[in-house]
Parts: sequence; structure tokens; C-alpha cells
Amino acid sequence: MKVGLWLGVLVVTVARAAPVSSCTANMSGVGITCNVFESDVSGNPSEMSNIFSLGTSAVAGYVVLLEASGADQTNVANWSDVLHFIDDGGGFASTAQLLSDGCNCFPSFATVNAAGGAFIVETQTGTGDDFTDSTQYSPSGTDVYNIFSGAPVNETGDVPEPASVALLGGGLVASMVVERLGRHCAFREARGESETARSQVDTR
Repeated sequence: MKVGLWLGVLVVTVARAAPVSSCTANMSGVGITCNVFESDVSGNPSEMSNIFSLGTSAVAGYVVLLEASGADQTNVANWSDVLHFIDDGGGFASTAQLLSDGCNCFPSFATVNAAGGAFIVETQTGTGDDFTDSTQYSPSGTDVYNIFSGAPVNETGDVPEPASVALLGGGLVASMVVERLGRHCAFREARGESETARSQVDTR
């Protein structure tokens, strides 16, 4: 019963949803602010985000986040993430999607260049956590895109993804619970054998 309860708690912890990409109108009534995350529509960590509505019209094209300042823009291996403003037709977009390193879905440099893509350097504001570090892109000054993705410290494997941390922590807790219950059961069995032997002596 106790093991089942603990495991139920662990499942809830691991399955907790991450933030989902979305945009909201600015309080000033001018422009939008979008928070863009590496997660799907259900909040699961994903190298391809959900396609989200901008709530306005933007120029279609691509914004490429480079791993480091001075990196060769033509080399896709130097790209960390790509924010794709999806063309509705006529060169404008009402939706967007974040593509991240590992999805094997980056457009070619020629495609990005032909669309007049922008290249910016990925910046870190926290500790390399995909859901706390953000790079800001604001082409107009009123439309702001906060792109949440791990900086190079995360993508070289120094800092694990949030889901990996949760799984690792859950596994450690589960191991501790099982070990403790095993010791408890062994103690009870030993005590039971001792009491049985004692009762046999008393009956003699």
C-alpha cells in the first residue's frame, strides 16, 4: 500500500506539464508579448513546439539563435533554435513555431537567407534551464518574443533537461523507499522468528 502511494506521487511529479508557447496583447494596447517554450501543446518537453497564434500579423520568415557570438551563420551546426513565422501567404504570418537543436528539422541556410531571416546570439539569464533562460527578440520594439531555451551550458550536457532531473530524482526516491520497506519487512520477519522461538521455549 505504501509503495503504491509513493509511486503514485512520483508519477504525478514526473508528469507535471511545462509551460506552453503563447502570446498576449500588451497592456499598453500596442504590440504583443510572446513566451516561446520548448514544449508541445500538452506541455511535454519537445524539440518542436506547438504552433501558436500570434494574435496579430507579423512578417513571415525565420529567427535563428546562434550558439555563440561570431559563429558561422551558414553552418547549421552552430544553430541552437529557429523561430519560424509561418507564411500564411503574401509574406505574412499569424502563427509561429519554435524548432530546437535535435529535431533534425531545421531549414537550410539558403531557405532562411531567401526569407530574409534574422540571426541573433542565444543568451543565458539563469542557469541553463530550458524553461528559465530566455533570449529576447523584438524587431519592432512593441512586439516582444521571449524565446526560452537552454544556453550552450545546457546543450553541451553540463546541465540536464528538467524532465531528466525529475526522472533521476524520482528513481532515487523510489530506490530509497523500496530499500527502507525491505529493511522494515526483514526486521519484522526476524522479530517474528525470535518470538516463535521464545514461545517454543516457554511451552517446554
